Amino acid sequence: MRTDGHVRNLASNRRFRHLLAVRLTSQAADGMFQASLALSVFFNPALGEASDPFRYAAGVAILLGPYSLLGPYVGTVLDRFSRRNLIGGANLVRAALMIVIALTLPGGFNWSWVLCAMIVLAANRFVLAGLGAAHPQVVPAKDLVTANSLASTLGALAYGLGLATTGIAKLLDSGVSYSMLALAAGVGYLASACIVGASFRSADLGPPEDANAATGLWRGIAQTSSGMWEGFKHLGRRRGPALVMAVQGLHRFLYGIVFIIAIALFMGFFWDVQSDPTRTTTISWLLVLAVLGNVGVLAAAIATPRATRVWGPKNWIVVLMALCALVVAALSSTMLPVMFAVAVLLVNIASQGLKITVDTSIQRGVEDAYRGRVFSVNDTVYNVGYLAGLFAAAFVVPENGYAPGTLVGVALSYGLICVGYAYLARDEAPYDAQTWSPAATPARPTTNP
Repeated sequence: MRTDGHVRNLASNRRFRHLLAVRLTSQAADGMFQASLALSVFFNPALGEASDPFRYAAGVAILLGPYSLLGPYVGTVLDRFSRRNLIGGANLVRAALMIVIALTLPGGFNWSWVLCAMIVLAANRFVLAGLGAAHPQVVPAKDLVTANSLASTLGALAYGLGLATTGIAKLLDSGVSYSMLALAAGVGYLASACIVGASFRSADLGPPEDANAATGLWRGIAQTSSGMWEGFKHLGRRRGPALVMAVQGLHRFLYGIVFIIAIALFMGFFWDVQSDPTRTTTISWLLVLAVLGNVGVLAAAIATPRATRVWGPKNWIVVLMALCALVVAALSSTMLPVMFAVAVLLVNIASQGLKITVDTSIQRGVEDAYRGRVFSVNDTVYNVGYLAGLFAAAFVVPENGYAPGTLVGVALSYGLICVGYAYLARDEAPYDAQTWSPAATPARPTTNP
């Protein structure tokens, strides 16, 4: 179906343009702040020598922890209060906190800026979810798919531009301080808050005034927690999705370990302090790894639909876990920067391919009445598994990151996951794969509860 007519409709839709401007300014500021936060944790001399794997784990946990834990409850709040006020208020709070961070960051490690950073990143979940929920309020139904695609793509580009701006500024040694980068992000948050406040009235972005009025906020939060438990119990009757979700949780745990080893290696073992005292090469390598990771995600999005049809989704999962085992085993025997670059590409193909298959298994293998709750469970497993892997690595990886023995253990673990899943899922495809691929083993008939 052609989309040029839908794009023209959106381009002439003033309300959509304003909402898009809110998203772009907010996500560009997100990119600038998150890049400056990561660089300040890893490269800021005021925080001491960045050679502690625990600091790397803590830095990523600050980025992901609050965001992950709030995930299931964001919708409860967005469905009960003015989304326009929540989006604008969250960005105003973030702009104010940027001032606190800018003032305290130069003094070294201080829990005041750490706490502020956690609040800033947690608020991001409300902003992005609120913007997504507001689209039906400003876009006709016939243009909604194109609007979602256009907004998410341009938002990702804005976020990447913010990341690149900050990274290049530090890479070129422009003299811009971490405090100035934080203040620049604060300007973006302030601009986003001003745009949404000036462009929309309080009720323009929803929800309807009578929506969920009878249940109340705290009852809604309690229902969300209870719903996640119901979703977890429902998985006991859906072994196909449950098994592949377990594989993804274990993969994320191992992925977190490899991530810490890679960061520690480039910050320690691979760093030549004599030839690169300012870590320019280190930052360049990390930028290369970030780019290759995104290329892997794109490659998986292209390859996975065809692979699941040719081999079946169960066999595709086995192939991806076997790929991870081989790649990590190769890393343990070489320990070279270029091999880690190749590994980032291949492991991200496996990671995204697994995620696409898991999402599809929930969409096709779980009853509609439980699907949202199971997705909440999956989101929690996905993020908590990764965070657990980060901190597990912090206790076993040396400061310079040289841990070939740990990588051998990770490779063996991937091999066990591969074999174990192939055995346990021999009669339990992730979803009704027989209608997708003749190569898939038919799933045993299940009795609906």
